[in-house]
Amino acid sequence: MLPRGTKDLQVHPYMFRNIIVNDKHNLLYCYIPKVACSNWKRVLMVLNGDTTDPYTINTADVHNRSLGYFRYLNEYSPTEIVHRLKNYYKFLFVRHPYERLVSAYRNKFIDSYNYTLFKQLYGRRIIKHFRRNPDQRSLKTGEGVSFTEFVSYLLASDSEFSDRHWQQYDLLCRPCLIYYDYVGKFENLRSDADDLLRLLGVEDRVQFPHNMSSGYKTSSSHLAKQYFRQLPLELKDRLRKLYKHDLNMFGYSAEDFE
Repeated sequence: MLPRGTKDLQVHPYMFRNIIVNDKHNLLYCYIPKVACSNWKRVLMVLNGDTTDPYTINTADVHNRSLGYFRYLNEYSPTEIVHRLKNYYKFLFVRHPYERLVSAYRNKFIDSYNYTLFKQLYGRRIIKHFRRNPDQRSLKTGEGVSFTEFVSYLLASDSEFSDRHWQQYDLLCRPCLIYYDYVGKFENLRSDADDLLRLLGVEDRVQFPHNMSSGYKTSSSHLAKQYFRQLPLELKDRLRKLYKHDLNMFGYSAEDFE
């Protein structure tokens, strides 16, 4: 339900662009990139009747909005949005913001298959503005962005319009506005995912595809801390301020990465 005193709230649909609606089961899922969202979308596709086997759905398809597998809350009228926020079961999954940040960096700037979009769109821009004396090849390809350069770019960008892969939870899912019935944690993904499906009463229809989550392990806490050791203290302080609400709201600590 919405917090008290918000019955006259003016709803801006754009605020809810990350919330997937499942009218069949009265569910709202706010997806956060780099927090097992591919597999949660697969689960919802099974519940929608789009498939009976989540293992047959490739990752590109679950994120392709043009395929029309999902409706998003921002596609509804303000009245319909408020109705669903008040009456549907709402859930999301989070992880330590810093681990998620490293996961996004590695996935978008290290993995080769993301060359076209992130290295061309973001990489070249980052190198141009945050590298001293860049060579012509790096300016052309956008390859070789360091974690420090990436963080410098992120901190210089307008957070309201930053890429959703590293945008704050506060902006993606509006947890200060929306009361979520269930908040799972990536750190407890196996137990929390199974627990949620039992609470929803759908554990006999679909199981969370845990063995498709192995790729997420590349951004373990240990690996993320290694990346953070590269950062100057000034950038760490600014990151702590940027993700302050996400850290405090979900019980995470920046001190773990000092």
